[in-house]
Amino acid sequence: MKNFFLSSRIVSSSMLLFLVANLSCGENPKMSKNSAEYQYSEAKKAISDAKFEKAISWTGEIINKFSKSEFADRARILRIILLSGLSEGHANMAEAYMSGFEKSIKNAGALRSNAFDYYRKQKNEALGFYEACDFFLKNFSDQTPYVLDCEFPSKDFTSNRTLDDIRSGTLPDSEHRRTAEEVELCNGVISSLTSFLGAAGDRAKARRLLEGGPKPLDHAEFMVMLGRTLLDDQRLFGRTALNEIQNYRQFYQKSSECAELALKILKDKPNKETQSLAEQLKTELEALEKKQAKTS
Repeated sequence: MKNFFLSSRIVSSSMLLFLVANLSCGENPKMSKNSAEYQYSEAKKAISDAKFEKAISWTGEIINKFSKSEFADRARILRIILLSGLSEGHANMAEAYMSGFEKSIKNAGALRSNAFDYYRKQKNEALGFYEACDFFLKNFSDQTPYVLDCEFPSKDFTSNRTLDDIRSGTLPDSEHRRTAEEVELCNGVISSLTSFLGAAGDRAKARRLLEGGPKPLDHAEFMVMLGRTLLDDQRLFGRTALNEIQNYRQFYQKSSECAELALKILKDKPNKETQSLAEQLKTELEALEKKQAKTS
């Protein structure tokens, strides 16, 4: 009798373990926090929450730890778009403060100082973008898919009225300055996402495209966007801003490489719209080169 009860308990315990195991299998198992999949999901969540510095940090982790994985390929695309957007946001902040500096006598010193704070922030993002572009150029293969896989930021594009005040020469307090920067960085990332998705400023369209799941990107169009962003960032290193001639030339050269590669891709896979964008970029680069030749 004793053995019978003991056997019953063993069977009951085994059944209980079996049921627990099956229930666990029925649920979605949690991803390991050390996996590329988990870290990529965190990067996507950070973008949705408009925590862009955190998202960039996650992309760096993925690229360093899982460099040969599909998630690293996607993280590089995300990183490009985030750095482009943050650079645009800080450029807009610097432009507003420099405009205010030119109009204000009372606040001129503080406005100019703040402008250069934003130039330096933009420089870090621009150099990160340059490095990321260099990777794409050196490792280009038309067999490598370019996929944008993220969520649209939960915050929408917002009119930044504080910047209008700054442009008129008003110096904001620290709270308004911080809020204005947050708004402008979010606006910059939204603008970058919309551009890389080929939505031509249509944010509603860009949001719909991302809601449909991972979005394949055209190689040539992507290269044109890289070249265009590099050319925009080049202004940061011109005489009216940081006046760093070596970086100014390097950004020009890297933009030219992107334009040339885009045109090369288009020879095998023609697309009239992208061809027009690539040729426009090349024309601007050639005009800039002629202008530099005259002034040097």
